[in-house]
Amino acid sequence: MDSDSPVGCGFLGAAILAGLGIVGCAVANSLEYSQGARIGVINKFSKKGFIWKTYEGQLALEGILSEGGQTGANVWDFSIDNSDGKNIDDLSAKIQEYMGRSQKVKVTYFEPWKTWPWRSETDYLIQSVEPVEKKE
Repeated sequence: MDSDSPVGCGFLGAAILAGLGIVGCAVANSLEYSQGARIGVINKFSKKGFIWKTYEGQLALEGILSEGGQTGANVWDFSIDNSDGKNIDDLSAKIQEYMGRSQKVKVTYFEPWKTWPWRSETDYLIQSVEPVEKKE
């Protein structure tokens, strides 16, 4: 096969394009888009997935009062970052403990630009969870 043949150039171009795509996805997965904290009560937490098992949860945020005095439910979905193996068991145990007590918690998180599917289901990756003390 001649190196100037269209088949050889097409394969090389496709390989370069695929390589650039993988590098681009890796960069997007590591760029921090935002970070912050949320306060609420954890009402759902599970390990799920067919191929990649990820820890996913839901935080019930404090409601907003309407003119009629009604409180609206507002939930926030989060994940534990599977790429950080050292923190998974500790966070999971704390989340289950606070959820069992219906304890109000503060969750700190960061959001990468995009995540791999085996890393998490959501883009909000929690870093810590701590109880919020009730004000007297």
